[in-house]
Amino acid sequence: MMASQRLLRFDDKVGLIDQTASLLLDALCARQAVNGSASLCLTGGALANQVYDQMAAAARSSHLRANNIHLWWSWDFFVATDNPERNSLQALSRLAGALSLDPAKIHPIPSSSVTSDPEAGAAQYAQELREHDPIDICLLELNPSGQIAGFFPQHLSPTSTSLVAGITDAPLEHPELVTLTRQGLNTSREIWVIASGEDVASQLHQAFDQDPVLPASHLTGSESVLWLTDAQAVSQMPFHHCTL
Repeated sequence: MMASQRLLRFDDKVGLIDQTASLLLDALCARQAVNGSASLCLTGGALANQVYDQMAAAARSSHLRANNIHLWWSWDFFVATDNPERNSLQALSRLAGALSLDPAKIHPIPSSSVTSDPEAGAAQYAQELREHDPIDICLLELNPSGQIAGFFPQHLSPTSTSLVAGITDAPLEHPELVTLTRQGLNTSREIWVIASGEDVASQLHQAFDQDPVLPASHLTGSESVLWLTDAQAVSQMPFHHCTL
């Protein structure tokens, strides 16, 4: 059965950030109510970091049991563990002060401090993923370049079955990184994609048109895909004027 897809549009970026944080906390609490624990896969990016800031602020008044949350990452730069550009370091610096996280349930992607190269880090992380239940919610950020997690259109492989890949030629400030592949992302029960601004409007439209060269077109999840957008991001969608 094909996973369901929904799109939520908020008036502006502030509303998108606030509501994404609130919805994430509610969804994680709901998973905990059923299963006792929950898992969240985080991403990198300025928009995602603002969501984490808001989550930290709102978590204190929520029913979230932070010590029963597993945290994963969809991608990270293959640099030293203490490099401030690591997505895991940026996210934990925002969340750990407000949430009583269990260190045993924090699963950062291997860095250059602990393994030899991106491919070795990818193999190690893939094994760790296989040893745990599927991720409940995977949060991603749609970027103007077409990037989803740590892969770009040129990294799409229709034949690969790997859950995690090592990348050495990413068009970013650090070309080496480790990322979940589309196969790895789609093992998550739910995929949530945040998109803000006119500069991602064409990519969002392409994703809904199932443009095969765009990584975001290949997101399915095992249960659902939720797109969280603001009015600018959906400006090229044919239904963006509707008021639901």
